[in-house]
Amino acid sequence: MNILRIIKELYAGKNNLTAQIGLLALLGIAAISYNEILSFFTGNTLYAVFATPSDIEIIIYAMSAIMISIFFIGYIFKFVHESYSEDKIELPSVSLNCFTIFVKFLPLMFIWSIYLFIAIYVFILLFGFGIVELSISLLILLTLLPFINIVYFLFAKNFKYDIKLFNPLIIPQIMQKTFVPVAKLVAQYLLTGFVIGFIFSILLIIPYKSQCSQIVRMISILAIICLNIYCYQVLNLAFSRGLTDIIKKNLI
Repeated sequence: MNILRIIKELYAGKNNLTAQIGLLALLGIAAISYNEILSFFTGNTLYAVFATPSDIEIIIYAMSAIMISIFFIGYIFKFVHESYSEDKIELPSVSLNCFTIFVKFLPLMFIWSIYLFIAIYVFILLFGFGIVELSISLLILLTLLPFINIVYFLFAKNFKYDIKLFNPLIIPQIMQKTFVPVAKLVAQYLLTGFVIGFIFSILLIIPYKSQCSQIVRMISILAIICLNIYCYQVLNLAFSRGLTDIIKKNLI
C-alpha cells in the first residue's frame, strides 16, 4: 500500500482534475469562513483580510463553515462507496447528494461516539484523571479510530444498516484481520502529514518576513492556509482509498 501512489492517481484524468478544482474552491470558502469566525470571537484576527464581521455576517460564515464541513464528510463516504465498484481511482463529482450521504451515516456515527465516550469514561474512572491517564486514553482512542473508520466504510459499501456494524465486538474482529496493513497505512499517513505540515510552516514564514503591504501579507497567509487544508483533504482521500482497498482484500 503506497499512499503517495494513490495521491498521484487522484490527479490523473480530466474528471479528477475538475473535481479537485471544485474541492479547492469550497475549501477556500471554508478557510475564509473559519477565519472570520475566529475574528468575531477574538475581537481581532490573526489573518485579517476583511473587517471583523457583524452578528448577521458571523451567522452566514458559521453556516457556510458547517455546511462545507458536512459536505466533505459526505464526500469522503461517497468516494469510498464508489471505490468498491472500480479499481481505477476516480473522484466523484461535487454534488449535493453528499449531504444526503452524511445524514445516512448519522445513526452509525452517533452510536460509535457513545461507545467511545463510555470507553474513555470507564478508563478514567478506573485509572484516574491525571495527565498520564488522559494521554493513554487519547492514545487508545487514536489507535481505534482507523478501525472505527473501517466500520463506517463497510456501511458505505451499500448504505444498508446491519446490526453487526453497531456491535462494538466487531472491532477486535476487524483488528485481527487488518491490523498490520492498517498500521502501515497509518504510518504512511502520519509521515506524509508531517511533511505537508513542515513545508507549509516554512511557507508561512515568507509573508511574515516580506516587505509587502499588510493586506498582501494577510491574503498570502490565508492562501497558504487554504492550500494546506486542501493538501490534508487530499491526504484524507488517499487514506480513505487505502482503507477501502484493505477492506476489499481482507474483509470482503
